[in-house]
Amino acid sequence: MSQHCRATCPEEKEQRRHLILDAAERLWLDDPERMANIAEIAQAAGLAKGTLYLYFRSKEELLLAMHERHNSLFFDSVIQRAGQDAPMAIEDMIGLIRGLLIATPAFLPLATLCHGLMERHISLEIAYAFEERTHAHLDLVVAALQRHFPLLTQALMLQSYALILGLWQLLRPSPLKELMRQRELVCACTDDYLNALGLALRALWRGALSTEG
Repeated sequence: MSQHCRATCPEEKEQRRHLILDAAERLWLDDPERMANIAEIAQAAGLAKGTLYLYFRSKEELLLAMHERHNSLFFDSVIQRAGQDAPMAIEDMIGLIRGLLIATPAFLPLATLCHGLMERHISLEIAYAFEERTHAHLDLVVAALQRHFPLLTQALMLQSYALILGLWQLLRPSPLKELMRQRELVCACTDDYLNALGLALRALWRGALSTEG
């Protein structure tokens, strides 16, 4: 299919949608501090600018779609693992999360950005539709995991997500963090994000899934 002709069947439209998201993600990884505009994303995808507007009405909606794709890939990987015969332990969940964060370097900065976008630059209906789809997918994840963790709830999954983002915002490298190090204003927590996250998630899940008390 030519990049410049209009996609007609659902499969072609989905293929082109992923082509656009792939291009946007490459640009994002090249410069996470700056959001590429629609024209730049179109050029990177080899498409006309007007074609992008057939799929996304703004660059903010496109970024939200990138974040939703990250979420979906992670949710699907968890469901796939939960469906295997081998029992799952808390360490398996932490391993899946670590794998996501290592394999998808755009996940953390993009997730943080998208939460701000939904408050200020995304229409309420589009933001609600995103949350509705996310929670429906999360329900499937929880149902799959309850085979291994009978006390698991959606609330625990959401708390884990909040912990992943919150700890990253606290520990991520920045000019301020570097200045704090230079002036020996030492944080009480470690600079090793993945190690700190593993410890925090382990404590959260052990407490929430304990049958004691």
